[in-house]
Amino acid sequence: MTAIATDCPVTDQDLADWEFNQDPYPTMEAWRAMGPVVYNVRHDRYMVTSYRDCARVLGGVTKFNSQGSVEMFKAIFGGITMEALDSPRHNEMRGVWANDFQRDTLEAQRQLIERVVASQLDPFVQRVKSGEMVDAIPNMTRGIPTLVIAHMLGIETEMFEQFSAWSDAMGASTEGHLDPTPRGAKLVADGVAATKALNNHMAETIQKRRAAGTIGDEANDLVARMVYDPFSRSMQEQEIIASNTQLVFAGNETTAKLMASTLVALAMHPDQRRALAADRSLIPQAFEEVHRWQTLTQAIPRHACSDESDIGGIRIPNGAEVMPLQGAGNRDPQRWENADAFDIFRPQRQHLGFGFGMHVCLGLNLARLEAHIWLDQLLDKLPEYELAETIDYGRNFVLRGPVAVPVVAS
Repeated sequence: MTAIATDCPVTDQDLADWEFNQDPYPTMEAWRAMGPVVYNVRHDRYMVTSYRDCARVLGGVTKFNSQGSVEMFKAIFGGITMEALDSPRHNEMRGVWANDFQRDTLEAQRQLIERVVASQLDPFVQRVKSGEMVDAIPNMTRGIPTLVIAHMLGIETEMFEQFSAWSDAMGASTEGHLDPTPRGAKLVADGVAATKALNNHMAETIQKRRAAGTIGDEANDLVARMVYDPFSRSMQEQEIIASNTQLVFAGNETTAKLMASTLVALAMHPDQRRALAADRSLIPQAFEEVHRWQTLTQAIPRHACSDESDIGGIRIPNGAEVMPLQGAGNRDPQRWENADAFDIFRPQRQHLGFGFGMHVCLGLNLARLEAHIWLDQLLDKLPEYELAETIDYGRNFVLRGPVAVPVVAS
């Protein structure tokens, strides 16, 4: 355990506690009132509470960086990926796929995404309209981003259910890292096993691309893009495999949970949902408001890397782990008026849902495109719906989202 910084407020909150994770925002607001940073004794982490300070920690690398989290990232993805790099090598690795995820480039995927959305949404809507209660996560939101990223990677689409299962286990491992009980150890072990299985699958796919050469349609998928990019010659094989594994995980886990959170938010605010159905130009800002209000990635680890590392005047011991609480930052009343309210009409400002700085989410434009197309079709086909049960958010604070979203027709 690191030494506690002088004059730093202290808490003993268990971040893997079920009751806390159902609505962590009042507790995080209490932490904000305590100071700009609060030391969590139970987890040996310094938690940052304001938008400004979260952005500083995430955006700068001279005082806080990712190097101390390398082993955790390796455990989740099976090797070094851009997420664990703060050097120019990060930008070079990211650059392999950067153009594929630009907004204009992704327009070429629009028709594919529209077909995928319809293939998952239409059966869901039919069942709901027939009077059935249907969980939207396994029966709709989970499949959409998984099928899209599988296509972009050039992976056989019949693998999408297996990809989802692997991604679920990898995502749950972030909860396990906060839980010292046997349950937490099992979550971590299951995540490691899922990572190994996905890595093995991606390794086979990479070898197929190499064997095929650069001729044919396969040369245009994301796996081939990395395999044949000149930069890959400087990458170790495990880095190439892990980077593709991370793309599979990031390409479906986060977007599926964001769609689920959107369903919940709009069910809780039917007047705003109806306004959205009447004016589809509001869809982009509505999605961003969901992400601000119910932030998916609540915390991304960083470590103090200097004797000058400080937050709000509080010196953080060199090497100590820091948790920028993005969910707390996204409800900072210094940045947003009436920050705890869900309001799709509020003036839009950059939030922390997709991260900040050099590690901002590579796939944010894809996530937005998928969500916008899905929400537009949903409002056409099922403009009126209700939640059948109270939503359970489980125990995973780091990647917080609904465990299930049971929907019925209004």
